[in-house]
Amino acid sequence: MIAGTLEEDVDGTSTSTGSTTVSAEPSTLHLATYASRYADIARLNRLKFIAKVCPKLQVPALELAINHVKTFTYNVQLYDELYRTLCEAIEKREAEIEPSDEVVASTSKASSSSEAGYIKKAGRRVPYDAFWVEDNTMESTLLQQELDAELQYKKANSGSAKVRRILEEIGDYHLKGYNLKLAVKYYARARQYCTSTDNVINMFRNLIRVSIYMANWWHVLTYIEDAKKYALGFENLAQKVPPQLNCAAGLANMGLKIYKTAAQCFLQTPFDQYDFDKIVAREDVSYYVGLCGLATLDHDQLALDVINSVGFRPFFQLSPQVLSLVTTFHAGDFEHCLLVLNQIEDHVRLDYYLAPHVDTLFGKIKARIQKRRAPPAVPAAKAPQRLRVINERRNIRMD
Repeated sequence: MIAGTLEEDVDGTSTSTGSTTVSAEPSTLHLATYASRYADIARLNRLKFIAKVCPKLQVPALELAINHVKTFTYNVQLYDELYRTLCEAIEKREAEIEPSDEVVASTSKASSSSEAGYIKKAGRRVPYDAFWVEDNTMESTLLQQELDAELQYKKANSGSAKVRRILEEIGDYHLKGYNLKLAVKYYARARQYCTSTDNVINMFRNLIRVSIYMANWWHVLTYIEDAKKYALGFENLAQKVPPQLNCAAGLANMGLKIYKTAAQCFLQTPFDQYDFDKIVAREDVSYYVGLCGLATLDHDQLALDVINSVGFRPFFQLSPQVLSLVTTFHAGDFEHCLLVLNQIEDHVRLDYYLAPHVDTLFGKIKARIQKRRAPPAVPAAKAPQRLRVINERRNIRMD
């Protein structure tokens, strides 16, 4: 059975996750609704990240992650890891709210014995699904054997189209097992068996998607460039494909800390053709543009490309706080701007892709605010000249 290792886990990549625990309490976040925006590994990664950085949401995030693993993956190893973490989290939470020793001493024996041994209590509350583990392991092993046998048969007896389809199915299988390296390998092998332009573009999209899961940002940009070059050779693809890849390009540039390019890529993402929502929701795009743009774009670019952008306006309508943030900064209402920045901080620190950059982006934005607040300094070389002009004007008035 295929199971992802820690080396393949995106959490092990320093450019994609943060390690600082969120101290504030994101009381407005409805976790189940938030998680439902995403699918596949993107949802799992976000839930694992929230469980890691936000103690208040740790237990519900782990419960949702376990449910996702059992429903959509073959990864028994990850299920075991999440289950252990959940039991430890519940045990720790119970320990924090246990009564003091004096209160415990005053309680009856029956009451004391009923609360003893919380690991068992946690085990009953979240039972280990041994049946799923056994059944899933067997099903996964049989499916892998069936797919391998079918691939050999198709290569010997069928045309390219059928071989390509089985290679994609094997890639999907390894993706469900969280074995991302093997998923990339089989998706890439499908290239030589593509029989149409749509097949080739789909192959590139698969490679981009898995590379994003792995946080291999340079690979993401390489696949995007290759896909765009290929699309430009066909009239029906030249106008359609490049804009659809802008969100992935923005995500990769943000991951590489190239924030200005990231903002520009996100701004070129078409709302009506947006199909990247399994990984990045439309609401997320506005936050990425707002923070990356405020940190890097000049005054005119903010007005023309962000605030007055007709194409990007629908994204801001989903996140009006971000539009307020940008417009107040541009108008010089810095007190209100800082207030909004403080209001969205809890939310952005829970975003899997944005959280590692929050400190840097907030620092850049606050530095720009401080610079615009400060009065312009007189260059040292011009100070004596300015003083002479002032003295001359004073002498004229006295005369």
